[in-house]
Amino acid sequence: MIPSRKLAAMFACVFVLGGMVGALLEWNLVDNKLSQFLSHTGDPASFAQRLDKKLATQYQLDADEQARIAPLTQEMAQKLYQLRRKFASDVLATLDEEHTRIAAQMTETQRAAYERDIAERRKRLEAVITPAASPGSQP
Repeated sequence: MIPSRKLAAMFACVFVLGGMVGALLEWNLVDNKLSQFLSHTGDPASFAQRLDKKLATQYQLDADEQARIAPLTQEMAQKLYQLRRKFASDVLATLDEEHTRIAAQMTETQRAAYERDIAERRKRLEAVITPAASPGSQP
């Protein structure tokens, strides 16, 4: 028979491992959803077209209603694009400042490795959060 302390410890370990696996799965799902959303909003013109189509289908809009709504969705898409560009810029600037402060506390060898790793992460982050300039966008 397993002593009660060992049983409790084993139960706690299984519970913690299950929580960690669940958290990793959720993080992966959220990360994929965020990447998917950001990739769909990178081009204001295509975003507006998708939204126009969805509204027309979901609410059975006639041609006149679609014509009145289209300029509004184009304006909204452009505003969201501008906000996303500003958000990306603010996030990257903040990370750069904080990484510089952290690196200053390290030895030269540690700092070189840290800065190399951060540069790689920054490239990946830029690819996800920074919308590419598109023909339908205004910087």
